[in-house]
This record gives sequence, structure tokens and C-alpha cells, in this order.
Amino acid sequence: MKLATAIALGLDRAGLDNTTVSYKDQMRLYMNIVAKRVAGRAKWWWLNKSTTFKTTFDMTVTGISGPFQADEVITTAGGATGKVGSFYDPTNTPTTIPYYFHTATTTAFTSTVTGGTSGATATFSSTTETRTYQLPTDVLVPHSFWDETNNSPLTFRSLDVFDTFDPDRDETGDVSGITIEGLDDNRGRIVARFHPAHSTSNETIRMRYLAYIPDWTSDDDSSELDKWIPEMLQSCIVFGGAELYMQEKGDSEGAIENRAEYGAMMEAGLETNLRIWGNRQWRREGSGSVDEAFSFFPQEGSLTA
Repeated sequence: MKLATAIALGLDRAGLDNTTVSYKDQMRLYMNIVAKRVAGRAKWWWLNKSTTFKTTFDMTVTGISGPFQADEVITTAGGATGKVGSFYDPTNTPTTIPYYFHTATTTAFTSTVTGGTSGATATFSSTTETRTYQLPTDVLVPHSFWDETNNSPLTFRSLDVFDTFDPDRDETGDVSGITIEGLDDNRGRIVARFHPAHSTSNETIRMRYLAYIPDWTSDDDSSELDKWIPEMLQSCIVFGGAELYMQEKGDSEGAIENRAEYGAMMEAGLETNLRIWGNRQWRREGSGSVDEAFSFFPQEGSLTA
């Protein structure tokens, strides 16, 4: 089903003209809300993704002539060469450049730094290990991290544990722990803190995560919803959008009917979400499980077979 088809169906269910642009724009906004509702309902198999990024150093520069570009090669006259990290923010923090040595040459940066693609120049000031990394824009929640270069998993730890291990936040070495710091103030990306800060750049970190469904615009109307949501749950977008629009128009009864249809298809989707794992059996964990357990304590008397 294309997004345009879903919008038309939602408007038809709401009793609105599906050719009116303002109605279509409003329905699309509601469907964006519903998509977030659907995505947050479960750990959906179809939102599982993985990606990699490189450990970096943070270079501080001054006198910048213009913004550098993520992933471009940077050099200095002294022979140093590196590559700008993928999470470089040229708009909000242009003078802090995450970089890694992408070749065997690890000559330290000095003097004037030049971007190979952007042509930007700046004067080198200082460098230090990168301690926090902005995760990709489509990350809803991270699941796990793995240091591929050193073949070791990274353990999620609490902020309190990090503060206890390294109150000055100055330890370096091979990263072993990770915590989530919150959201970046400028771009709203999830920020992950490593401990200790990786003392070597260009090492590969792989992460698994649940992806975020981006907001749709009119440019997406001709796109198939399959690229974001499986067919089993696409009708939830239709019923959910109609529900919210009918609430806006004061049709509570119609909204309730669409909510019921939404719920029925959601249940079907949740069942499919379990079946995707083949013959894996699902049961409540016993006492002592690391997960939330089901416990039963008789208040009085006794139980017999």
C-alpha cells in the first residue's frame, strides 16, 4: 500500500474528501503520530537494524574558514591525514571535529588543517579522545554495542556506576562500558558515553538498535509503506489516522469504531511478532530470572495438587 492510498482510505473512513490538499496534509500529520504509536508498542522484529561507526579523537580548531564535511579526508602540511567522523555537526559545533586516522599514518595534526572535499581550512588547537558519540538519526532505542576490532561486547552501565569508576572522566584505554547520556542539545540525537574513552581511533563499533519511523511528507506519498511498516500493520496507520481525525471533528463514535479496528490489527501484528522467531518458545521466567518474573505468594492456607 502506498502512503497516498493510506491517506485516501483514512479520509474516506473519516467522511472527508480525499482530494482536498488540506485534508490530506492533516491526515498525514495524524498518520505520523500513529506511526510513532505503532513503533513504540513492542520490540518489533521489522525495526531491528545494525550499523557501525569508528572511534575518533576530538580536534578543536580556531579561525575556521567554513564548515568541514562529515566523512571527508583532512590533512596538514606536516603530513598528518585523517577522516572526519560521520557525526560531525558543522552547523552547531563546527570547531570541534571528530576524526580518525584512516590509514597506517598516525602523524599528529598541527598548524593548518584542510578539508579535502570542502576546501575548508582551520588552525589546529588541541585534540583529545572522544568520550561521547551521537547515534544515527534513525535510532529509536539502542539494543547492544560490540567492539568489532577487539572482538568484545560493551556492557551497559548506569550513570552512577560511570561516576564511581571515573569521577574525573579522564580514563582511556579499550572501551568496555557504555551508558546513555540523554539527547544532544542541538540535533536531538541520542548521546552515548564510552568508558574508558577509546585511546585508539579507527576501531569499529557495531551497534544493534530499534529504528525510528521518520515523519512522512508529501514527497513520500508515492512510496510504498512496505519500506517502513510490514503489510500486517499498515491498516493500523489507516484506522489510527481516521480515529484521530474523527476525534478532531467531534465524531467520538466513529473514532471509537476506528480504534477498535486499530486494536484488532495490532493484536494480529503482535502475534506475528512472536511467530517471526520460528520455533522459539515463550514462557514466563521463573524466580531468579534477570527479567521481570511472575511470582505468586498465597496469603493464607496452602496449595495441594
